Amino acid sequence: MRNFLITWLCLALLCGQLDGRLVRIRRIRRLVGEASERDAQITDYRVSPLDEEGVFKFAFRTSNGIDVQAAGSALETIGIFSYTSPEGVPIETRYIADELGFHVVGRHLPQPPPTPSYILRSLEYIRTHNEDGSLKARHL
Repeated sequence: MRNFLITWLCLALLCGQLDGRLVRIRRIRRLVGEASERDAQITDYRVSPLDEEGVFKFAFRTSNGIDVQAAGSALETIGIFSYTSPEGVPIETRYIADELGFHVVGRHLPQPPPTPSYILRSLEYIRTHNEDGSLKARHL
């Protein structure tokens, strides 16, 4: 009976590990996409070499609907890319990268909640008052 229980426990553990591996494989397949996604081809590719001011431009499109465009220089780049999500939702992302950082905009990106009114009132108080609490003199 003891050997039977040990064998049963080992089989249960082995099945659990196999099930975990299958789940990981399914997740990877979902991320990578179907064969048609992996085998996507570039259908349009345009590149403009650097001009006299050091500005570049490029764009490409793939057979699975990815569209990318960018232009800029060593100091600033702007671009846009779009594709359709696995859920069928069109995704479009616009960005600018410059000395102030990387800034991205897209309807699919999470948005911060509105600033609470008490924070706005606090900021206004700080703007209009000195450290000792007295009103700042207004300069016209």
